[in-house]
Amino acid sequence: MEITDSAVVDSASTRQLLLESAQREISEHGYSRVSLRSVARDAAVDPSLIRHYFGSRQNLLDEAVEAEGSIGPLAARVLHGAPAAVGVRAVRALLEWWETQRTSATSLARLSASLTNADVARTVQDDLVSTFFMRIAEQVSADHQALRAELAAGQMLALAFARHLVGEPVLAAADREELVRIVGRTVQRLLTEPLATEVVGGRRR
Repeated sequence: MEITDSAVVDSASTRQLLLESAQREISEHGYSRVSLRSVARDAAVDPSLIRHYFGSRQNLLDEAVEAEGSIGPLAARVLHGAPAAVGVRAVRALLEWWETQRTSATSLARLSASLTNADVARTVQDDLVSTFFMRIAEQVSADHQALRAELAAGQMLALAFARHLVGEPVLAAADREELVRIVGRTVQRLLTEPLATEVVGGRRR
């Protein structure tokens, strides 16, 4: 049987619809609680189509949290400018990454999945700490780059969880640029100002 162009389009559309439904289910209910039936119900399709397109629940979830592009180029963009404003640029870049239509669904699903899946949690940590903040800290932080990168990443993860996953009403409703200004000052301090702690012999005290 000849496959028509419209059949190919319909196939791609259905597959994408299932991925988007899986991402919503992960973000709203958590990675471990997603079922084939819940995804199919959200997508308004027969559950058998999930196995047809993805083979298994795990394959569907893996693709649903797979990053849309690398976060690495964001770090390069953040570093382009005065070091005194790197915190503001970092916060703006990450909020845009989590809230822009092209990347938000996958990014938020990954954040939600990281709460219950160790592999996804390591990926999120590697992306935010090693790929993003460590690259920035190596250029703008005078000391303790690894510690500063982890502290800045922790600040942003807390904001992302509260604003998007928990849905804390004040943060969820806050203007993005207002958050950029406020949280940007904190991230700036963590990256470039003297730390209140000392690190001696590789140990924090």
